Amino acid sequence: MQEVKEKIAPKIGAFVLETLTTGMYTNPLDTLREYIQNSYDSIREAERSNILVSNEGRIEIRIDDKHRKLVHRDNGTGIPSDSIQTRLVNIGMSTKDIKSDAGFRGIGRLAGIAYCSKLVFYTQAHGENSISSVSFDCEKIRRSMIPGSNQVKELADVIIDNAEITTEKTNKKEHFFEVRMEGINNEGQIFLEWGKINNYLCQVAPVGLDTQSFHLAGVIHQWLKDHKIVVPTIDIILSAGAKNYQVFKPYRKLTYTTSQAKYKIHVKDIKFFPEDGNANSPYWGWYADTNCPGAIGDETVAGFRLRKANICIGMADRMTEIFSEASESYARLNKFFMGEIHIQDPNVLPNARRDGFEDSAGWTTIRGELIKFAHNRSREAHQLSQGRNVDIERLVCSAEKEKASAEKRRKIGFVSKEEKEKILENLEKQIKKLDTAEKADRNDDEINEIQKIRKKLSNVQSNIQKETNYITQNLNTSLDKKQRKIISEIMGILYEVLDETLFDKARNAILAKYQIQPKEDNL
Repeated sequence: MQEVKEKIAPKIGAFVLETLTTGMYTNPLDTLREYIQNSYDSIREAERSNILVSNEGRIEIRIDDKHRKLVHRDNGTGIPSDSIQTRLVNIGMSTKDIKSDAGFRGIGRLAGIAYCSKLVFYTQAHGENSISSVSFDCEKIRRSMIPGSNQVKELADVIIDNAEITTEKTNKKEHFFEVRMEGINNEGQIFLEWGKINNYLCQVAPVGLDTQSFHLAGVIHQWLKDHKIVVPTIDIILSAGAKNYQVFKPYRKLTYTTSQAKYKIHVKDIKFFPEDGNANSPYWGWYADTNCPGAIGDETVAGFRLRKANICIGMADRMTEIFSEASESYARLNKFFMGEIHIQDPNVLPNARRDGFEDSAGWTTIRGELIKFAHNRSREAHQLSQGRNVDIERLVCSAEKEKASAEKRRKIGFVSKEEKEKILENLEKQIKKLDTAEKADRNDDEINEIQKIRKKLSNVQSNIQKETNYITQNLNTSLDKKQRKIISEIMGILYEVLDETLFDKARNAILAKYQIQPKEDNL
């Protein structure tokens, strides 16, 4: 008897939609990234079809806080009216080219369902005289996904019941695609916050460098021109009320500060890798050549960023992982640098969450090369932070702090001989560091800076060595050790909050109260 194989037609529950919306993304603003990459593809298609001239692609994002609405609009090809069902209602059935398009899975457009009461897509295709729209009732869709429901609906039924397609005639000759998030809820509050949206987009979106503020942008542009590499960019205009702002990448300054000690970081030049990179290279990158005194305090630029089609993949976290693969102790060093790594291999694809890449032979090869690159950069960072090669700005800042601390204690009065010796020891350590730094290959300005602060430290050191009186020497014998310490602490507080004249008066009054003759102040 011939075996009969029965085909199985599985049903897909509505709960799957939650996985495709909030479950897919760690940051609600990743929703905007999905819309931007769809616009990116549409604009690129418009350029290939001569509908748009190169570099005329534009995205406008408008925030309406009063009506709790966000509108995202591009001037790409638009979607033909006979493709609305296929491209805007069907899920996970994109016909895009996975090697050339930024978005290709057909699920990202639904991300906004979690954050508003109504999600509407408007579009007019080039050459058509009609505007089509698809409207999703997000509140009803979300209710169908509530855990514990007595009845689990099929995903297709939920979409059919809560989506509406309309078409209307128009005399305007336009081509656009528009997303409207209406009735933004509390979970989507961030979509109404201009600053947070700009902070996100400047790091993620395929925008250009601000040549007016980032003075080394021309170095990058010239290298790209010389090596025949084209980095696709799109103008993004972000508006909210009276604000109307073009988004650029966050690299704007040549001076930053470290995240903790606030040392100065100076961007001296731009370096590239591989140096012979070209349009056919699997990847290429640039990074700032700095004095590298510590982790960059500006989180929008700290760390290398991986990019595909000029869209950021996983912020700085992905390269931090690669630094840690070079060595666990190197993980923190990614944020000592700022720069970008552009993946050009068409076979290396972002994963569904766009926070990393799919496993493939191409990505394995690139990853291995990046691990070597991270190892070399980490060794550079270590060398630059050691001994005589320590950054002058950092060294001088540390010496100034030690000098100020020593002068403060002398002004207040030393508690004991041991405290005085400890301060002298700290001053001597700073002087030795300065002496070591001066012996390095320094320019005249750096040597002068070192000698200037060294002289100041030596003067303070000499004055403290001459000091013979201590604040507790002549205190009334009725005061115990704890009380004497409290008097010293009070002196320190007064020194911090009073100017010099008032402090002298307060100190003398305290010393007179506790029978100490005030010593002569020769500072």
